Amino acid sequence: MQIARDEQLAALKARLADAESGTGTVTVLSGGVACGKTTLLSRFAGLAEDAGARVLRAGCARAEQGLPFGALAQLLPAAALADEQILKALDHDPDSVVAENDLLRVSRAVGSALFALAADQPLVLLLDDAQYCDAPSMACLLYLVRRLGGRRVALVLTEGAGPLSLGPAVRAELSRQPHFQALSVDPLTTGNDLALTGGNPQLVRGLAEGRFGEALLGCLHRAAPSTVEVLSGIAVLGSAADVAELLGREVDADLLALRASGLLDATDHAHPDVAAAALGTLSPAAAADLHERAAVLTHTAGAAPEVVAGHLLRAPHLRPDWAAAVLTDAADAALRDQRPADAVRYLELARDTTTDPAHRLDLASLLARVTWRLDPGQSTRHLEPLVSAARDGRLTGRDSTDLVGYLLWQGKHEEALATIRGLAGDAQQLAQAELWLSTTYPGLKRRIRFDQLLPGGQPAGTSPRPTVLGAEHLLQRSQFGERDQIAPQEEFGALLTLVYAGRLDAAAHWGRLHHLRLRTTSRTGQALLAAVRAEIAMRQGELTVAHREASEALRVLSERGWGVGIGFPLANLLLALIGMGRMDEAAEIAERPVPQAMFDTRFGLHYVHARGHYSLAIGRHQAALADFLFCGELMHQWGLDQPSVVPWRSSAAQAWLELGNRGQARKLLDAQLALAGQDHPRVRGISLRVLAAASDPGQRPQLVAEAVKLLESCGDRLERTKALQLLTGDRRQPAPRTPRPKPARPASEVARGLDKLSESESRVAALAVCGCSNREIAGKLYITVSTVEQHLTRTYRKLGIKRRCDLPIELQTLAIPSSQGVQSA
Repeated sequence: MQIARDEQLAALKARLADAESGTGTVTVLSGGVACGKTTLLSRFAGLAEDAGARVLRAGCARAEQGLPFGALAQLLPAAALADEQILKALDHDPDSVVAENDLLRVSRAVGSALFALAADQPLVLLLDDAQYCDAPSMACLLYLVRRLGGRRVALVLTEGAGPLSLGPAVRAELSRQPHFQALSVDPLTTGNDLALTGGNPQLVRGLAEGRFGEALLGCLHRAAPSTVEVLSGIAVLGSAADVAELLGREVDADLLALRASGLLDATDHAHPDVAAAALGTLSPAAAADLHERAAVLTHTAGAAPEVVAGHLLRAPHLRPDWAAAVLTDAADAALRDQRPADAVRYLELARDTTTDPAHRLDLASLLARVTWRLDPGQSTRHLEPLVSAARDGRLTGRDSTDLVGYLLWQGKHEEALATIRGLAGDAQQLAQAELWLSTTYPGLKRRIRFDQLLPGGQPAGTSPRPTVLGAEHLLQRSQFGERDQIAPQEEFGALLTLVYAGRLDAAAHWGRLHHLRLRTTSRTGQALLAAVRAEIAMRQGELTVAHREASEALRVLSERGWGVGIGFPLANLLLALIGMGRMDEAAEIAERPVPQAMFDTRFGLHYVHARGHYSLAIGRHQAALADFLFCGELMHQWGLDQPSVVPWRSSAAQAWLELGNRGQARKLLDAQLALAGQDHPRVRGISLRVLAAASDPGQRPQLVAEAVKLLESCGDRLERTKALQLLTGDRRQPAPRTPRPKPARPASEVARGLDKLSESESRVAALAVCGCSNREIAGKLYITVSTVEQHLTRTYRKLGIKRRCDLPIELQTLAIPSSQGVQSA
């Protein structure tokens, strides 16, 4: 890529013409690094040779600056090098000083040789990067310059800018000559990329050729170290205004060099990429030193806390007394600006910096709260000091109940219950903890006596219940000004309250508003809202939407981040896949390991209910019934037996119908209709749809018509379609695609395999084939989870299988009495 320098070339040609006429000239080309001085010198050399001049050229380098006569040795032609005196001088010992008399003798010899050459044809002497010329060579050249009058010689030197310009003495000697001229080689002033390249020709070429980074590093390598340090200082401070104070020295020459190279714009600002590259050339220690100075400088100047904190993050050895307060203020500002990730970095450093135990504990609580919003899996590392403080009675108020929420979500139930017991006497916080256990972790509610923890031993009231009005009030507060005071899980619970109440439109409305607020700040909030939208979509029969939202919820948060809550998105993803007939994918979800602690939560209810529908879809009707009845057992024990949460009775009724027990199905449906009343049209519609399937054909049209009307009113298109299919004589949906069956083993082989099992192994395997988890089996048989695992391992080995799903279906018969017992309970 050729960069036009027509103006400078024209001036050099004029200088050559003057030399040809017998007027010796001296020209200095000045410019920043990589601005094209060497290229311009080469082009001029070609023009001079074409014009019949003899060209002698030398290039100087920083590394050779201490080599006496190094530049002169490059410049002189072979004939001059044959002179014994010159040759002896060029072989001078680098460690010894050139005597003044020797320098004069060499200068006279060199002058005679070069002037003799100029007598035959014009002579052009070119010295590139003359600022690096060794002192003896420059002394010889200045000797020539003083005697150029009447000679056919043109001397052209190039120099850098600022620290890389010629020394004052040399420049003064050159400029006093009658035929001296200085030419500037400036950055380009046109182009679409001036903001990035600054018009620097090397950067322009590098950008055009796709190697900008390499070109930029080349510029920085050729610049003076002091200039790179100044550019690094600008990178640290963001501008050149206080760089001199930062570095503790004058920087005018370096700023001049940066402007001349196009690395600074007219306002002395560097492009961020350019500044960052300069800072990247420093060693880690040197960069940290700059940030340490900048932290002190900006703090003293009263800069904003985040400005100072940014330097403290990069200054690992600076821990002044004021650092913790500044970092905490910076974190508050980052949270106000919805930048929680930055806030976490400030808070972690503040926690490591402060020596005040109380402040350290406050920071740990705030860190846990902020990281939970980002990803609950990240908050784990911040919980240990809070658990320890709660154990010692040093954690109080909201910090304690927040800790309870984190521990419950991560399945650390024993620690959570211990923390609740530590709240004894704090009625307000105990009420919050009781609300969480009652609504979301009801499996733990029976393990703690809140009445014994209340002040003065006062009796506990009825467990608090969320209401639609309370949910909307909380969502309004969260949306309009109290964001930091309301945790994402509280918003999640409020939205589910609306969903369970059948207020799907209101839940969707608030979910959209919160998604707009949280999409860039809280991954936890994003994931929880996506899971709620999946639940709404499933209740409206929108399988594609439910699949998309549930998948998004699982993508945004890791399995560790979801904790015990993972059952909620998994349930809707499984139901959506079943409804779409994608049974191979559904099988993968159904076999995915889940935390055992999940079954103490309402998320476990949703998951077991969905797992039951998977078993129903693949023809494992007894396993499906066991799951549905297990849901009912838990909901009854927990006092949550509301069909608007999980309609387990209508699902169990479908399983009973598949097993040929119409009477049991109708009992369950009558009970569900009574519970639903008139307030839950979707539950009534589903119940009537299944009741129609369990009824005689003559009764079916009236039941279907009422079910369709109810399902249309609540917008559940999938259930409506199922109901309408009953009128065509098919009481089921079109069968979804099931996994390809494995070749059946002969009955005699199955019998022989089952005969090998002990009575205990048979009981465990029977419940496993019905879909019970290891923990559920342990609870039903009053054995440990470890014992269950051992029995299953031996069972797999005896039957020659590898997985739970390979257990023979014949084992289901052993579980029927157990399942019926659950139902009757």
